[in-house]
Amino acid sequence: MSGPLYFDLTEALLSTSGKRTQYYGIARTVHEIGREAAALSEDIRFVVFSFGMQEFYEVTWQKREDGSVEFDLPKDVGQKWVRSYFGKNPVLPLIFSLLNLMTPKKNRASWLKRAGHLKPVAIESGIFLSAARPKLIVDMVRVLRESGSRATIVALLHDFMPLHDRATKRFRKLDRNFLADNQYLIEHAGRILTNSHFTAKELKSFVEKGMLPTPRGPVDVVQLVHHCPDGTETSEISVPTEPYLLTVALNLGRKNIEVVLEALRQMRADGKPVPQLVIAGSHRKRLRRYASRAVFQGIQDKLIFIDNPNQTDLVKLYKGALALVMPSKLEGWGLPAGEALWCGTPAICSTAEALREVCRDLAIYFEPDDATHLAKIIQRLMADEEFRLDLRRTVNLARPNLRTWQTVAEDTLRTIV
Repeated sequence: MSGPLYFDLTEALLSTSGKRTQYYGIARTVHEIGREAAALSEDIRFVVFSFGMQEFYEVTWQKREDGSVEFDLPKDVGQKWVRSYFGKNPVLPLIFSLLNLMTPKKNRASWLKRAGHLKPVAIESGIFLSAARPKLIVDMVRVLRESGSRATIVALLHDFMPLHDRATKRFRKLDRNFLADNQYLIEHAGRILTNSHFTAKELKSFVEKGMLPTPRGPVDVVQLVHHCPDGTETSEISVPTEPYLLTVALNLGRKNIEVVLEALRQMRADGKPVPQLVIAGSHRKRLRRYASRAVFQGIQDKLIFIDNPNQTDLVKLYKGALALVMPSKLEGWGLPAGEALWCGTPAICSTAEALREVCRDLAIYFEPDDATHLAKIIQRLMADEEFRLDLRRTVNLARPNLRTWQTVAEDTLRTIV
């Protein structure tokens, strides 16, 4: 591959709209790889895509006093993305079109108001790299191809969860749309990156099943990270004074917070001391209704919901916890597990294959449906001080071998350039 490298920051741009999604998941990945890539090479051009203007725009960046990179991303650009519909009902596309009739106009007006100072950029050749959600990249690729761009598309794929039966709460709709997005993207990408060996294995499996097309170019694994940088924001919360377990970005279903609540319920029923449980992440009404059920009445005083903590507070929560609990049934990588290890905190994880890839022999594992085993692990963690200290010593000794965002950026650039 030759020519300029364009790094897509659209996912990071959309995360600036008030909710702190930049601290989690895909938006976090885009932010951090982009920052480290900028520090490694001044030849990279950073771009964002406007869904209202249907154009790419260049983003500049600057170095902070501590040497880290900060992108000059406009805030609250209000770009509402319009879902394509791939179902069999011929009426629904018409309904979607009517409901979103004014969306392009609103997107354009918001863009001109918030991001009108950005300069358009024509991506005619070179490499276009995006780690955004496939549904966002699809629109970008269409615009590139319609404009006659010869740029090689490189996409970092994070997971294939919606292709698993019953892995999401609205499986059928998500499956059709997610499937179509990935089919289109794989057909047009010159190279695919995956965030773990597990995700690469998943891609191969769905290709063999005939659900996804055979990739046109190489498929390379760039494992994600353990690194959890300290925040620059002012702390806004107080860490619990009693012993607590931490969960980050958990929900019902695939994320499987149900098993954690059941383990704590069993401990209370057995007369065992129950730690507090900090549930950090996006505000989830459905989860809160579930946790308020009568069956969990005995542990409800132990539940602490912290909505969207900033990075400074997220690090504080990691470092102060007895352990992070990550009970997911499926993951593409599992950032919270790696971040906990980076902060010197033990991780209690399900046996999901990707979590074993992240934590290797540094975590304590349990089957994702085995609340009784999880309860026993928590009981020992609460009661056995030497056990706790041994876990922390093991985790801290392993830190020099954990992956940083700089490592991920280096691997990414080495793979595609």
